[in-house]
Amino acid sequence: MFCSDKPINNSKDDLLNRTSFSKQLAQAILAYASKDNFTISLCGKWGSGKTSILNMVVEYINDMTKDYAKTEQPIIIHFNPWNYSNSSQLTVQFFKTILTKIKNASENTALKKAGDALQHYSSIIEYIELIPVAGKYFKPLKSLSIGIGKGLLKSYDDRNSLERQKDKVIDALSAQKQKLIVIIDDIDRLNNEQIRLIFRLVNSLAGFPNMIYLLSFDREIVSRALSDEQKCDGEAYLEKIIQVLFDVPEVQMSLVHQIFFDKLYELLFRDIPCDNFEQEYWDNVFQYCIAPFIKGIRDVNRIINVYRFKYGIMHNETNCIDLLALSTFQICAPSIYNWIYINKERIAGDHYGIGTTGIEQNKVKNELLEEFKSVYKTDPEFMLQAIQTLFPKISWKSGGYTHSSETNEELRRKQKIACPTRFPLYFNLSLENIIITKWQMVESINSYNETDLKSLFEKLASENTLNEYMQELLSYVPDIPEHRLAMFLEVLLDALTFEDNHKVKRIFASNSAYKCKQCCWAIFNRLGQDQTTKEIISLIETSSLKRFSIILEMIISIECSYGRIGDSINYNYRVVEENQLDAIENSIKNKLKSLSQKCNLLDVYPFWRIYHIWNYLDKESMNNYLKEALKIASNVPKYLTLKVNIWSSEKDTGWFFKEENFSDCITLNVAYEKIVSLKRTMEFSSLKFEVKEIAVAFYLWYNSDNKEHKDITKQKVDELIPDWEEN
Repeated sequence: MFCSDKPINNSKDDLLNRTSFSKQLAQAILAYASKDNFTISLCGKWGSGKTSILNMVVEYINDMTKDYAKTEQPIIIHFNPWNYSNSSQLTVQFFKTILTKIKNASENTALKKAGDALQHYSSIIEYIELIPVAGKYFKPLKSLSIGIGKGLLKSYDDRNSLERQKDKVIDALSAQKQKLIVIIDDIDRLNNEQIRLIFRLVNSLAGFPNMIYLLSFDREIVSRALSDEQKCDGEAYLEKIIQVLFDVPEVQMSLVHQIFFDKLYELLFRDIPCDNFEQEYWDNVFQYCIAPFIKGIRDVNRIINVYRFKYGIMHNETNCIDLLALSTFQICAPSIYNWIYINKERIAGDHYGIGTTGIEQNKVKNELLEEFKSVYKTDPEFMLQAIQTLFPKISWKSGGYTHSSETNEELRRKQKIACPTRFPLYFNLSLENIIITKWQMVESINSYNETDLKSLFEKLASENTLNEYMQELLSYVPDIPEHRLAMFLEVLLDALTFEDNHKVKRIFASNSAYKCKQCCWAIFNRLGQDQTTKEIISLIETSSLKRFSIILEMIISIECSYGRIGDSINYNYRVVEENQLDAIENSIKNKLKSLSQKCNLLDVYPFWRIYHIWNYLDKESMNNYLKEALKIASNVPKYLTLKVNIWSSEKDTGWFFKEENFSDCITLNVAYEKIVSLKRTMEFSSLKFEVKEIAVAFYLWYNSDNKEHKDITKQKVDELIPDWEEN
């Protein structure tokens, strides 16, 4: 249910502690014993709660006078001037409203007599063309003279008759005891001419005894209107007409904020576990992005209503705190909202400002402040703080007081607006671009068994959306229950055996295999070095040939991180202690020995994973295995994929070979004979296309006059391949 912007009707609904003020105002009105007319004003900005206070004043007046005699109870008259389109209607309806109330008080004979006098008085005002006190001319409606006697009509031609009839009204109202309390609210909604007319009515036309006027308006607006219409000092004019002027009590912002929090809790926070709520982040966002815009209950309701609508659509795919901040900007500072929308590239993403010098940060800060002077003229400094609070990247670059060190993965997991992939959701209110929902992620990491998870990966792979899942999973690894980490690792390694996952779907895009490996590394880091060692050994011992190859690639990265293989050291891959690698290597040797007796290891594509680790662990046994395996012709081009040299130019790419690279396992001539024997055979046709290219390239290289010349192009090779296929 959306928050109503209507004023409250009674003190029970008061949330801002204004009942005491309202009660005192009611007591002051009732305590006024003089018969002279009296005018009180209640002033406050639009939305400050004037109408709510008036409703409570009426409630208290009725309660305090409920035991009065009927002929002594005050008569409360509400007049709504903004219901009428022009000044003549306003004047006519003002008196009709008062007369209707007086006629209903039939028990008071004296008041009834005053009502008759007021009826004649208002009839004269309706009929005559000139209203002296209003200063405006208007043509009367013929229907307004109906019911007026011929004798009276003659007297209406005399302007003095209006004053004589007014004196009769004054005498009649003075002779009775009931107070008439006339409440006129929202005077500031009227146009300038109507505002002036209201005060002329109160001061002159209807300034009768035993009448108390309670007027409500925005003092600044009304004062300006009177200045324009009267060509005088509007403030001074008000002071002459109004005897007592009250301002709406300043609301305690702590109460308004508490109401805001209560509404949020009702909508949202009761569904969020306390341990998942970023309290410090919320404190900063509320202080710098929301609180400055909340001036009263009306602001609370406006923000909550828009947020409720957005939250109902987007709560599963956005961060609740960021969505609230952006909703606040959209309502209260649309210029900031629009600036954020068009500056995604500048503010969303990695906070690569780390390491930026103080001088550079100060320069960026000053540039932003200068830009914000035209974007949010009210307070550029405030806008800078708000942007810095929501976007770590710009905060680091501009030296913000509050910024986080969250990575893109953390921003994605928390679904924050600072994550580039989540940023658009906050503006388009559409879930069409959401491929993997939060519900799917939470369900899969918490509930799916191994079979379900494998099926999900296969389904996503067939739909070409596995990459999107892996991207989300990388940010959710910290949320995977500890007892499910090993299962996820197994299924991820299986997914890496899907050949399509290693293909790049479009230029510059990462493939799902890359994201999948990142998830594996993240799980290793969560497991800790001891547990990771145990898991790797277990995976080596139980894995199929394809999965074993994937594991070896990761182990090579670990070996490289300690400088045991290669020259490049990457500390990010030190997921086990160096002394734990010995146990892992022994497990690999045993696995290689077992597989080499049962499988053709050269069938594993790419073979380089096995080759590199085997060459490092036991080069002699590897060469012995290869010498035996290369007696089979189809294994030769598979082996040569490791030994080929690749060249490229602006126009083409191609291959060449060096005999010393492969001669320790097979001689040049034997290799050539084996390659030639494959031509137009089933063995050749069953090879992977990449291996076929190496076979034909080797054939061309062997037969070239200059083996150092790089003239074996991919184009030439691919043109020959059809001729090598089995007939």
